[in-house]
Amino acid sequence: MHRVPIASCHHVPHAVRLAIAVLFLWLAVGSTRAVPQQEALAGSDIRLVRSVSGTRGAQRGGIFEVEDPRSVFSLPQDRQVLVYFEWEGGKPGMKHYEGRWKDPSGAVVLVAPADQAASGRKFGMYWTLALPDTLATGLWALEVSIDGHPAGTHTFEIRSGRPAAALSAAQLYDRARDAAATVESLGRAGEVSAIAVATALNRDFLATSFNAVDGATRLRIALPDGRRLETREIGAWSRRDGWAVIRVPEHGVAALPRGIATGVGEALFVLDTYDDGGRVIGKTSVVGEAKASATGRRLLLADAVAAGSPVLNGSGEQVGIASASSETTLGEVGVRFARSPVGHSRGSTLLGMDALPLTPDASVSTLDELTAQGQFMRPLSPESRHVISGVFAGKMQRGGVVPMPLDQRNSFARGEGQTFVFVQWNPQEKREAASSYEAYDADNRPVARSQVARLKLKPRELMFSTWGFPIDRLAAGTYRVDLLLDQQPVWRGWVRITD
Repeated sequence: MHRVPIASCHHVPHAVRLAIAVLFLWLAVGSTRAVPQQEALAGSDIRLVRSVSGTRGAQRGGIFEVEDPRSVFSLPQDRQVLVYFEWEGGKPGMKHYEGRWKDPSGAVVLVAPADQAASGRKFGMYWTLALPDTLATGLWALEVSIDGHPAGTHTFEIRSGRPAAALSAAQLYDRARDAAATVESLGRAGEVSAIAVATALNRDFLATSFNAVDGATRLRIALPDGRRLETREIGAWSRRDGWAVIRVPEHGVAALPRGIATGVGEALFVLDTYDDGGRVIGKTSVVGEAKASATGRRLLLADAVAAGSPVLNGSGEQVGIASASSETTLGEVGVRFARSPVGHSRGSTLLGMDALPLTPDASVSTLDELTAQGQFMRPLSPESRHVISGVFAGKMQRGGVVPMPLDQRNSFARGEGQTFVFVQWNPQEKREAASSYEAYDADNRPVARSQVARLKLKPRELMFSTWGFPIDRLAAGTYRVDLLLDQQPVWRGWVRITD
């Protein structure tokens, strides 16, 4: 580790004591811990891969990892901010780095230069910022350059963690209601295929459940004041962690001040939404922690609530949203406000506001672009009318007139070797078709495909199809299985594989 010395602190506004440390290392690119930024540096073939902030980090196996990735920090609880940048490209050799810290007013409070030699095309650097109690709160930024070329900007928020006055349930309800909108996912024919709650990040972006945008052709936003807007633009998103940010310029939804959930035992409030659109304020609590997330800590709530619901502390700060993760959920968000348990048998998972981006406009894509990239599930084809049902089974009993699926369940151990997909057909027309299945992981990447079977469909003549699904070589996780008819999905199910 190479540390850049600080001359003195009297040149720094707000009596800020800034400690900057930089690290240059050869690394293999790991999983992205913040929204990917595939931006080429002007006048250079160096490309910024990612930037991420937290309070601590360490090098493991040649890869530098931020151990608590987040974008919101609280005084006086947090004592430093660490910001890590990762690049690829360019020629090996000496490079000159420069980090410029900007406070909430936009003023540069310190310039931190460093010179290090790059031994390969993949390299990273981090800076740290000490957080004295007198530090200015608000939106901060670290701007970085390499050899005089802009190399990326990372923003983060510093908030005062001192407790504010508690609000009454009525005050919390009024505040949360004005901050909640409804998102309807529209299919190609204009049908509503999914629905969820959304809350404001800023004046142009709303955060919601990823399932609400997955496979949509348009998104219709019902605002608290009764207006309805449509959009096709998505900012940052994470399928694995179950959230997406929708771009709706000048949406008018109130953005709540951000807070941080402290941990197990904390009492919180959530604005839940019923299927008829009615909203209620309810008290809940943090009862545990979920599996570690790539973008931040995930807490478990005692109650199941609508996906995307805003979760507040007693002071009216929004500490997160109720999320649905593709790693832990078996099933889709549908045309009701999904409140199926996520991750445990009692309640919902809380995705903290510190895991959501402060500047989601860094990269905006259209729904059509994400569909073309294969980021979305394909919607079920109208041909799904030919399918009655489908299940997963541990065994198949054969030899009779109809094969029987035995030991039906949605969770299997890898040591079992395989599971079976059993589908019952009720053809609505006469036709010959090709049928097969495809399996996808939590990132929507194909991991398995069956051989194609030829089917002869005859109206009102029930049929059954069975495929063996090998699981012994799959990593533990949740997988989606799509049944295809002439390459179009007509049924899907989710199965969990464990070690």
